[in-house]
Amino acid sequence: MKSALMVLLFCLVAVRVFGAELVGPVKFEMVLEGKSPYPLADRKNLSLNCGGGKGVLISPRWVMTASHCITSRKQKAGQVKVSFPGANRKKVNIRVDKVVRHKSKDIALLRLVRPVKPAERRPVLLLRETLLVQDGKLKMKKVAGNAVWRGIPAVGKKDNLSVPNKKDRKGKAGTSGSPWLLHSPKVGDVLIGVTHGSGLAPQVAWVAKWIQQSVQTHGKDRLVWATKKQALNR
Repeated sequence: MKSALMVLLFCLVAVRVFGAELVGPVKFEMVLEGKSPYPLADRKNLSLNCGGGKGVLISPRWVMTASHCITSRKQKAGQVKVSFPGANRKKVNIRVDKVVRHKSKDIALLRLVRPVKPAERRPVLLLRETLLVQDGKLKMKKVAGNAVWRGIPAVGKKDNLSVPNKKDRKGKAGTSGSPWLLHSPKVGDVLIGVTHGSGLAPQVAWVAKWIQQSVQTHGKDRLVWATKKQALNR
């Protein structure tokens, strides 16, 4: 009986100290073909401005970007915000009230002070399964500001995606954090990575549990995920 009470006491202390990490099981909501909550069109208006780089909306109140785009000085001063052209091209500015950085990958999640309205911008699906070399060269899409590059040959390698040939790399200074996507007519645009630089992007699927748990812990937004088969339109 005494040992059981000690275990219970330890658990209560652990919850109190590490409560931000103990949010229960990580649950993934998978998209159903024909019932995607987001547009099926091959969209180009997906990129957001995030300080020194770009980002992409993954739910009404959460944006994904490259961690190095968000300076510690701006974060501490509460000066991080996102902006993008909304309905009728009217500029939308929304302040960020929380920045969650991955401990080893160049990925950060930004929580907005208010949700983005459907008329302003719609989120994208996220890829749940890691892309591998065996999946071949992917004809992916990169979006940064008003620029859209399609058919870029990318390869999945464990935790990262890469564009092996330098001549195939698209972008310029300031496009860090911009999304890499696969478009499927079955489910729409699926986010597979965010630009790190030099033709490299951390894979969304590699840190899927961290992404889902971070959103579960710090809010109630709905993330919707796609399978590799759906994203590759197979």
